Amino acid sequence: MVSTGHLIESKPNSRRDSAARTVLSELMLSGDVTQTPQNVIESTGRLWSSDAERNEAMLERSREGESVACLAKAFSLSKTGVHSALMEARVKRLTDANVDYIDSDEFRQRNAEATICGKAPEVDHSSAGRVPTGLPAYLGEMYRVPLLTKAQEQYHFRRMNFRKFQFSELRSQLDVKKPSARIVSKLESLLEDITDVKNLLIRSNLRLVISIAKRYLKSNSAFFELVSDGNISLIRAVEKFDYARGNKFSTYASWAILKNFARSVPAEHKRLDRFRTGLDEVFSQKTEQRSSFFIDEHMNKTQRAVIREMMQELDGREQKVIACRFGLSEGEEPETLEQVGSRLGVTKERVRQIEVRTLEKLRRIAERRAFEIPGF
Repeated sequence: MVSTGHLIESKPNSRRDSAARTVLSELMLSGDVTQTPQNVIESTGRLWSSDAERNEAMLERSREGESVACLAKAFSLSKTGVHSALMEARVKRLTDANVDYIDSDEFRQRNAEATICGKAPEVDHSSAGRVPTGLPAYLGEMYRVPLLTKAQEQYHFRRMNFRKFQFSELRSQLDVKKPSARIVSKLESLLEDITDVKNLLIRSNLRLVISIAKRYLKSNSAFFELVSDGNISLIRAVEKFDYARGNKFSTYASWAILKNFARSVPAEHKRLDRFRTGLDEVFSQKTEQRSSFFIDEHMNKTQRAVIREMMQELDGREQKVIACRFGLSEGEEPETLEQVGSRLGVTKERVRQIEVRTLEKLRRIAERRAFEIPGF
């Protein structure tokens, strides 16, 4: 999925206030943090709504490098029980995965693997362009990703749909009750490749969303809300694009984004018109902010406290990535993936993976502990 954490407007009186709201907004994108689990089962001193949720948490900790012995101790299970729970979680992820694809006869040819997944066309890194100064981190990242040519698009869309075809065919052979470790590992490898290619196609076309959003920007419109809405349309377009027709993806994606804006922007204006008083110009000239200043300050202080409490359950590297990416430290600005990678001695792709995984981990922490967060 595409991060929108840096799209939240910051308050001029405190960078940390903005950082706290940014992290909380990321968590709100994927779940309701005030929801209380039902049918609670107690395990290792924590609350789980089901065995499936417990197994998912166990799998996440295993992917982070925790050994089976440590998991067995933490979850009060035997090593055999841990292996069984991890396999159940892996199988559930695979069965829940949505892998709809654009079918093609070439997928069933004998040499399809070599033909479709061979060497990709060379990437022209000069198309990445120079990052303009003064851009927010989210927009700056777009200029670091090279644009794709038509040949490159065809290669990546063909590969993504072929991998989805392979995944669907192999998943039909999976016995959920007695899963084969070989088949599960192969399915996970295919799903990882699908995700990587999909993310590449999305990142390479984010600038297209920006250019279209500028056309619909009005005085009463929030630019980053338009961008966020356009990103959703872009993701759907990547899923639905039929590469076999020979069209350029930007043509199809532009149509999808414009169609969405044509529907959502007038609807938003219509909603706002219900609350217009005829005195908007008078209100816009008012500078009275005495009461809202103190309310916002108290709200931001509470939000920062919630963030600090949730981050206590993260390890050192996860805390460092989140703090640097969202500028949580006092006097610090949010850093790019490349800057954080240089600080930690890893690649920016690895930083992105840690950030996505940690935000999901924070969301589950917030759900489990049922935090009450003012302003959300």
